[in-house]
Amino acid sequence: MKKNILKIMLAIGAIALVTGCENAQEVREEPPTAISADEVSDDADTDDAATEVAAENMLANGDFTNDSEGWGVYTESDGEGSFLVDNEIGSYYLKSLGTVQHANQLYYDGFNLQQGGVYEFSFDASATIERPVEVRLQINGGDYHAYAGEIINLTSDMATYSFTFTMEEASDPAPRLCFNLGLFDDFSQNEAQVISFDNVSLCLIDGNNVVAGGLPGDSGMNINVNQVGYLTGATKTAMVREHSVGDEFTVVDGSGAVVYTGKLADEITSDIVGETVCKADFSEVKTAGTYKVVVGDEESYEFKVGDDVYDELAVDVVRFMFTQRCGMELTSDQVGAVAHGACHTEMATIYGTSDKKDVSGGWHDAGDFGKYVVPGAQTAMDLMLCYENNTKLWSNDAMGIPESGNGVPDILDETRYELEFLLKMQDEATGGVYHKVTTKAFPGFIMPDEDKDELVLSPISTTATGDFAGVMAKASMVYASYDKAFADQCLAAAVKAYDYMDANHGKGGFHNPSDISTGEYPDEEDTDELYFAAAMLYAATGDAKYKTQVDSIIASSVPMGYGWVEMGAYGSMLLEDNDDVKKAIIAEADKFVENAKVDGYDCSLGLDGYCWGSNLGVCNNARILIWASELTGDSKYSDLAMRQLDYLLGENSLSMCYVTGYGTLCPDDTHHRTSSATGSTVKGMLVGGPNKGLEDPYIANVCQGLPPAKCYADNQQSYASNEVTIYWNSPLAVLLTELMQ
Repeated sequence: MKKNILKIMLAIGAIALVTGCENAQEVREEPPTAISADEVSDDADTDDAATEVAAENMLANGDFTNDSEGWGVYTESDGEGSFLVDNEIGSYYLKSLGTVQHANQLYYDGFNLQQGGVYEFSFDASATIERPVEVRLQINGGDYHAYAGEIINLTSDMATYSFTFTMEEASDPAPRLCFNLGLFDDFSQNEAQVISFDNVSLCLIDGNNVVAGGLPGDSGMNINVNQVGYLTGATKTAMVREHSVGDEFTVVDGSGAVVYTGKLADEITSDIVGETVCKADFSEVKTAGTYKVVVGDEESYEFKVGDDVYDELAVDVVRFMFTQRCGMELTSDQVGAVAHGACHTEMATIYGTSDKKDVSGGWHDAGDFGKYVVPGAQTAMDLMLCYENNTKLWSNDAMGIPESGNGVPDILDETRYELEFLLKMQDEATGGVYHKVTTKAFPGFIMPDEDKDELVLSPISTTATGDFAGVMAKASMVYASYDKAFADQCLAAAVKAYDYMDANHGKGGFHNPSDISTGEYPDEEDTDELYFAAAMLYAATGDAKYKTQVDSIIASSVPMGYGWVEMGAYGSMLLEDNDDVKKAIIAEADKFVENAKVDGYDCSLGLDGYCWGSNLGVCNNARILIWASELTGDSKYSDLAMRQLDYLLGENSLSMCYVTGYGTLCPDDTHHRTSSATGSTVKGMLVGGPNKGLEDPYIANVCQGLPPAKCYADNQQSYASNEVTIYWNSPLAVLLTELMQ
């Protein structure tokens, strides 16, 4: 048993915390009391008591017996440090203090706090120089406010610190314990130092007043439908789960009148959703109107039938890009509550140099404010395909963006805003393209114009360069009839990027520099990007050298897939007369057909598809299915593609329409900084969806043991299931475009 030299008890009977650490009102029931080392008994009774307390510890590795498992390091604002465990003592090696208290942070996730519970928190700590440290038990997202906290002063003697507190707020299934080790008002000694910890313990000592709740669950809806609605001529189904009231269902209109009666199909039991379900097919209902499906005494959420049910949705899904614009003011009459001033307009520093470059403009990628070439290029490509595939739908020049009314379809104006940014990301000397521009660490949940940290251009990557070449070649064709000079600029940039890509192909994917922790978008394989670039340049120029490149790649394997990791399908779409390409497309579609048979809700993902951004996979699988239907004439593929949209819009095991602002039940606590900072939710955002990998602390706590399709939480803390991105919205826009023709 580890010995303590000094034991200091900080008995804090109650800590009333309202909204954050700065607003904390601490009530001390008694002053700190020092107990000498002689008073610490080593007899068997003490050991037994310690064992009893340790057994109740909610922190699985608070004593570092499993090295650093469960512990992490967060740095920002010029903070720098690392964490190592030696002889079951955890030590934070601080190299640079930083400019805020949390510039260096040691943290632990993987426990819960229950409303009304009384907790005792204790730990041993020392430092090589006398210094303050802030310990916090806090919400792990949003404003990161503390539920309980204390600033203590460490010395070179390893001492024990302890306090008790009552959890006054709603239960939190995934809070964070952290030690802030950065700059304090009365401490700024920016010298190398070591802060050591041991025996970190959090115990529920009184659960008599615990309030149940705080964990996510499904809505209890047992009849799940597409909550936005169904096109007049489409297959229309509802999924009924755990039913025991016969085999009949009805469809009723807004007045309650029965308009259709049908029989439920045979039951299907699926481990993927953890349910037994059966299908109610009411495709015969074709009169425009608002309806519900009824089974016994239960009814579904309402939905519409009509030819225009997706018109507003499609516009909002695309217009989301406008709300993500960087580098310009967005006014309240344009974007409502998320209005902000011009942001990120300063020059960016090229990593590893002192050189500066203007890379203003473009779209914020996701819930953060980074701008990344790889997903940005995919998004721009998708929007240009929307326009080409349904010019009637996307001739709209009145979507409420600054360029509306200029004679150019707004979807192309919006895409051009990103393309002009991408052009700035190319290195003029080599033709290579910088991978991304971000701050060195993710910002807090603030508005974009409040993010003042230095912008850094991360190094050139072949994946970014290949994607850039492909999308610029496409733009040269799409914009030729609107702005020939711009189209020519895009083509010249594409050719230069391709030459760089061709010369550097296969030299390894992008990885973050050691001091940058923003989104990485790593991709070790760049053959699909080269293929995409060559195919698009062949279409734009007719130059045989690009066709030779394409043919050589196909001869080995046909690149497939839509998305920033696999860009092959964007190239293959130009080559569907090739027998190998046809076979590859149909083979992919057949996999999705088989996946749907065992899913329960006809989702095409399969067991392994419920991963980070699973809703992107649903959209992209549907695109492949539509493609296979066009090649074969077999409607089973197109019907299943429509079922993927049904899934996204509410016909799933969580009864959730995964697009914000649509349906009866939709996300309203997304991992999206501008939404969170304003207490609002931007309309028309597709969230990531169920993620069986449980790759954030929130769903790791609340979804442990759930079936893959249920591993989702509508909570801002769950970035692995409830974040939004431009490149999840854009394939949804493509899917809607294809299905609305």
